Amino acid sequence: MDEKEGRNMAYNAVIVIPAYNPPASFAEYIPELTKAGFHNIIVVNDGSRTDKLPVFLKVGRTEATVLTHEENRGIGAALKTAMNYYQEHFRGETDGIITLNSDRLTPVEDVIKVAESLHNEQEMGSYAIVVGSRDLDSHLVTDWDYRMNLVMKLSYHMLMGVRLADPLSGIFGIPDLRVQHCIDVPSEGYSYETAMLMSFEKIGFLQVPIGYSVYEKGYEKVRRPKDTFGIILTIIGKFILYSITSLIASVVDIIMFSIFTGITFRGSVFAILYGTICARLISASVNYLLTKHFVFHFKSDKAQKSAKSAGEFMALSAAQCLVSALVVSLLNALLGGSAVGLKVLTDMVLFFVSYKIQHKYIFKDDRKAGEPDEEVVKAEQEKAKKLEEEQKETEEEMKHHQPQNEG
Repeated sequence: MDEKEGRNMAYNAVIVIPAYNPPASFAEYIPELTKAGFHNIIVVNDGSRTDKLPVFLKVGRTEATVLTHEENRGIGAALKTAMNYYQEHFRGETDGIITLNSDRLTPVEDVIKVAESLHNEQEMGSYAIVVGSRDLDSHLVTDWDYRMNLVMKLSYHMLMGVRLADPLSGIFGIPDLRVQHCIDVPSEGYSYETAMLMSFEKIGFLQVPIGYSVYEKGYEKVRRPKDTFGIILTIIGKFILYSITSLIASVVDIIMFSIFTGITFRGSVFAILYGTICARLISASVNYLLTKHFVFHFKSDKAQKSAKSAGEFMALSAAQCLVSALVVSLLNALLGGSAVGLKVLTDMVLFFVSYKIQHKYIFKDDRKAGEPDEEVVKAEQEKAKKLEEEQKETEEEMKHHQPQNEG
């Protein structure tokens, strides 16, 4: 294999570009990608206006495949349309997908960086998503990009413990065996890319520095306030669910306390103590089950692992109560004032700390270090099956031609 051929192997990725009313310069961008060695390009016309058809007709004359939505369905739906096409025509044959923008044309050299990183991920068996991280210190950066990325970076770090330099670039390298994973992400609008990134939390990220690309001349702004709100809501959604499950547990705690003190232990000197303990055990159990299944989607095939997480959750709840009592007592002694107010502030801080502990330690990934995940195992099995079928076809073909050769 010569050097040029070896280099092209690293670019064995399918380019995917969702486009909604793209600028005229977009059509000139496709030949640049082709010239660089990207011969598989999927462009999705996401319900653009009829006056933009010449742009897509020009794109269609290149090596690119143009898929069309009759009406605008959003960037998530456009990406999924391309991904489904990829699964049908390229699955198992390339390194994966590289997503680009139609209104900000990423320099070819940066696309190559992402392609090489994507190829290396495949070679190492890591299969993390490659994230193109733009230079946000550039004087070209827009105010919206700078401020929104700052909010997103803080949110990712505070709520997920993940440090992403540029979660909003839209430049991603998705490994071949993760494409179906991305299709299954339940979102289709502008917030899809955020939801997709969050779904890789336990899989991993590989950040690749790229340049900052400005909007092309003639681009049309399609971002709406509800899109921005949707992005923020997507990333804090898990924390909102966590808050809701805690609220439900509190209601259960009050109801059970009322039942135990008013009926079960009525008349007992220790009715309040017994009622508090029993009610808290039940409400904590409800909170554990809701948090496990609906917030962190924690799954484990091992009963021992589930029992361990339950025990840790109960211990954390007990520790949280104890710390709250001690801190409120200490602050009240030092500062005075309302104990109720101090408790509210203290419990708010402990509430967030408890979320971080549950997220990072109690409901962490059940897989051992170095153990492949289900998607990797499934992909390897499918690959082995495909090779076996190809080998059988070859053997059958050889048997079919053997009598003719002998004759």
